[in-house]
Amino acid sequence: MSKKTEVDLKSSLTGLAIREFLLRTGEASPNDVLRALRRVKAKTSYNSVRRYFWILRKLGLVEYTRREIGQGAIPKQLYRIVPGKESDSRWSAPQSALYPRR
Repeated sequence: MSKKTEVDLKSSLTGLAIREFLLRTGEASPNDVLRALRRVKAKTSYNSVRRYFWILRKLGLVEYTRREIGQGAIPKQLYRIVPGKESDSRWSAPQSALYPRR
């Protein structure tokens, strides 16, 4: 996502908000999602969003697409939804899906 994209999210659930953002933009970095998510959930941290992306990758819901130079020449990794996983039920509770209670 080389240009800044303004996305107003409807969901305050992090997993669903990430899905909504990626469906609208095609691909994004955790920081891109964080900027939009903070309008709905002000106390969300970068580490929380980054962890969600890690969990979503483990579940096979998102995949790494490419790297791009961000601010200050710091590379950022971009992700997209794995084709066919847009409606997967695990988006609503990815942590519980990865770590189910016994």
